[in-house]
Amino acid sequence: MKNVMTYLQYLADVNGITIIVTDQLDEYESDKCIPAINTIIINENYATKVDVAFRLAHELSHLIFGSRFSDAIYSFSIGSNRDAEREANINALKMLCKYLYTDTPLEYRNYINFMNEFGLPASMENMVKDAILAV
Repeated sequence: MKNVMTYLQYLADVNGITIIVTDQLDEYESDKCIPAINTIIINENYATKVDVAFRLAHELSHLIFGSRFSDAIYSFSIGSNRDAEREANINALKMLCKYLYTDTPLEYRNYINFMNEFGLPASMENMVKDAILAV
């Protein structure tokens, strides 16, 4: 598989986004996105099945594609129905699918494998299918 984390770091770099990875937070403290200072905090201890690459893509999408409230602090929540979080999930999927599947014929793209690889919940199935088909 392509190196997704290197790609995401590249996107952060070209967009002037700082990524801080820490193991100093407890397992209940989710990742954070702070638009006011163009910074993302990834908690290595966060207790979630969602892969860190998707979590980072989600937080990056808040900053790259814009969020309505630039003074807000966004906390990662995979199941949130808030518009800003849903948009971040959709844009994260678009970023990842474009990177992973641009040169892959449609018949070789498998949304179930994608969901398993990134630890995504079943509630995101339609969103994942749409993102994979759109590439």
